[in-house]
Amino acid sequence: MISVSRRSFLVGVAAAGTLVACGRGASGGATAGGAVDPAAVLRGGWSTAPTNLDPHMATSEVIWFRFGLNLIYDRLFTVTSTGDVKGMLVTNHTYSPDGLTLTLDLREGVTFRDGRALDAAAVKTSLDRARTLQSPSVKARLVDIVDTTVTAPHQLTIALARPTPTVPYLLAECAGLILHPDLVANGDPATTTNGSGAYSVEEFVPGKSLTLVRDRADYWDPEAAQVARIENQAIPDFQAFSNALAASQIDIGQFQPNNVASIEGRRGLTTVPVPTGISIDLYLNRALAPLDSLPVRQAINLALDRDAITAALYPGSESKYQYYRDGLPGYDPSLAPLTRDLPRAKALLSEAGFPNGVDLGEIIVANAVTAGLPDVVQQQLAEAGIRARITVADAVQVVTRWAAGKDAAMLQFSVTGTEPSAGASTLWGPQLNPAGRTPEFTRLLDAAADNRLTPEERGAGYQRLNRYLRDQAWSAPITWITYPWVMTERMQGFSPQMDYASTLGPYDWRYLALTATS
Repeated sequence: MISVSRRSFLVGVAAAGTLVACGRGASGGATAGGAVDPAAVLRGGWSTAPTNLDPHMATSEVIWFRFGLNLIYDRLFTVTSTGDVKGMLVTNHTYSPDGLTLTLDLREGVTFRDGRALDAAAVKTSLDRARTLQSPSVKARLVDIVDTTVTAPHQLTIALARPTPTVPYLLAECAGLILHPDLVANGDPATTTNGSGAYSVEEFVPGKSLTLVRDRADYWDPEAAQVARIENQAIPDFQAFSNALAASQIDIGQFQPNNVASIEGRRGLTTVPVPTGISIDLYLNRALAPLDSLPVRQAINLALDRDAITAALYPGSESKYQYYRDGLPGYDPSLAPLTRDLPRAKALLSEAGFPNGVDLGEIIVANAVTAGLPDVVQQQLAEAGIRARITVADAVQVVTRWAAGKDAAMLQFSVTGTEPSAGASTLWGPQLNPAGRTPEFTRLLDAAADNRLTPEERGAGYQRLNRYLRDQAWSAPITWITYPWVMTERMQGFSPQMDYASTLGPYDWRYLALTATS
């Protein structure tokens, strides 16, 4: 144990069990049903926990961010439920006419606990660390930042390698969490924290739990931090997770769609379904035979019955047959669904020189993936003559193994990202794409990801990238997940209109509150 001090596709979802917001969590209105308890303890359950406290060393943006690091460290930007970027520590951001300079005006009056101002110098120190530190993912995501310059006490200028629109979105994630300069210079951010947030760490057990306490009365955002204590714990076993909610041992948790029925409707609990940009995909290693053959990759896509998988294992979700979800930039309504066609799949295998079927090799599966899915995928592929072996790996370590490039495929969660090109850069970067990019992919991505374009022009470019990925079958997309969140009826401020809801999921709990118990 370590102890350390734009369109929304959510229309209609709110009617299916959402809560009215308290404070800024969603609509900004107050909730009838009891006064907020400022001494409340919010207990959250998650399937996986971070292994360190360093936001710049995150192996998973979602896991590190959602487990509470975003409450310890303030961030530069946030992303609304409609996918728009909005300043948090940043009050205004502007691009130069050539798109190669991004100027950030910072909020004044924000301080760390020792009274030091969170100013442009502190932001520069944190960003320079994030973009230069050898890390699992953050450094690669900030590759377009060439330099940072303090141009005024509360103004920072960022020099860009190209006119990309992604940087504000990336700075709404782990890269944009601002560390105290003393922690950067002399501390160990893996085990010690020092931020400007309203909470500090009381206790951290790597891979298991994180306890935060509200320890300041001078926080710059008076509507945030409405609970006194937050206790996050990892509960990887589904039955234990359900039991914890039923027994009021935790107050809120995200369920898999096929598991929520075991607890939905329980007295004292509320369920809120949230469509997200998170999906399940079968990643394909195009660098290995036989997956270097386009007909083989197309056959895999035609072998899968997405509708059956979604109905059985992800009820309330949507079958996925393209790379951007309806309602988000890049979605192409002209793309027809991918329906199962075994005769055509077998014909494609014959065309590729495999009339008797084909052996793919190893499919690695993250252990957090829904139980039963690997078996169904393996069976459906086999019915088309596509044989594969299944190996289950830890959800955090599976990406490292996949990046080594020795496995044929990976069955894993996929995230479109807070911004389409940022998501594409990560999704098809070296960690998740050992086969590498093609010149055409790079050309399409660069043409769309240009901050000098209008949002409509960028959206059209992302559609072209979407069609290319679909035509080349870089993966076999399966299901867009609509996650049911189950929580105590005391919860205030949770809704599908929370920040990040339509992209990474509603993981920012800064405006949640609990009413007093009767």
